[in-house]
Amino acid sequence: MSIDESSMIESPLAELTHIALSLDALNCAALLVSRSGTIAHVNPRFCESVVRARQALVGSDLTELYPAGESRDSVRRMLSAFGEFREAEFFLPLPDGHHLPVLISSRPVGKSSVLSEYAVVTMIDISRQKRAEQQLLQQNKRLGELSDLVLHQSKALREYADALELRVQQRTSELHDAHMETIYILGIASDARDADTGEHVRRLKRMSQLLAEAMGVPPPEAERIGYSAVLHDVGKIHTPDRILKKPGPLTADERAEMQEHTLAGERILKPSPYFVQASRIARSHHENWDGSGYPDGLRETDIPFEARIVHLVDVFDALIHPRIYKPAWDREAALDEIVKNRAVMFDPIAVDTFIELERSGQIERNP
Repeated sequence: MSIDESSMIESPLAELTHIALSLDALNCAALLVSRSGTIAHVNPRFCESVVRARQALVGSDLTELYPAGESRDSVRRMLSAFGEFREAEFFLPLPDGHHLPVLISSRPVGKSSVLSEYAVVTMIDISRQKRAEQQLLQQNKRLGELSDLVLHQSKALREYADALELRVQQRTSELHDAHMETIYILGIASDARDADTGEHVRRLKRMSQLLAEAMGVPPPEAERIGYSAVLHDVGKIHTPDRILKKPGPLTADERAEMQEHTLAGERILKPSPYFVQASRIARSHHENWDGSGYPDGLRETDIPFEARIVHLVDVFDALIHPRIYKPAWDREAALDEIVKNRAVMFDPIAVDTFIELERSGQIERNP
């Protein structure tokens, strides 16, 4: 049964539905595949890439898309290592017999009995990069053939060829970074269980970057803090809906389970060197200046700098916007609450800087 045809109401099946719907919004080819190789969902970009209708793809065996032989065996080897994160160059077979080169990446959806049976696979078209590489190889070959005749020009030409090669490497690296970001944004998308979640993380990104710059952080590093802030609650993918959507106060047990999202977020992000800063934010963005926060009870400057920034702007944004358990606060009341918790919950310097930004209208005007 396909994800589109299933009536998924309860978690973890509901999480699969969230992820399947999120795949449709991606600007790269993506699919949801089971451990056995059955295609459970494909997004429109995948259908466009392989020139096939969704109805013909969903429910079919992924290996059957590829011609018999080494290509099909490669797909089977990928499926045999189903529980591992994989990233490699491969191809999509086209109906006319041509191959579309892609950067393919797969990651298991989760660890539960249901989620562990599925993986998200994304594919980025790298045909332009392959053509550039081929052109570079041809140019290098011609340079070698002409070197005896134009020795006085060889150095300049070689530098030009090296520059072309560096541009190809840089573009490949950018694609890799974007690909990793796509995988982790899926984690946020599966946590998008209310209409404001996407806007919340975008506001958090902008305010975190602005506050970091105002506190003296160089713009490139401040921008990294902003993007890392987007992933602060990625661990909530493991938090049940009965807790996230509860309209009233949480019980002690529910609160303890909710607090686990900080550790879960760190576990998701820490293995990747691209998300070291984001993993620190995920773990420590609920630590309080006076040591009363969680999960480690850190205090003052023992709390990572970026986590202190995200903690403040996350609370402020949550106060001034409605949540299932509360209405939106008046902006002045929210600012009073921030000031009240100066040196209690929040870094006092961060509070002073944030208030200056707010009073000067910079937060309001920040696009």
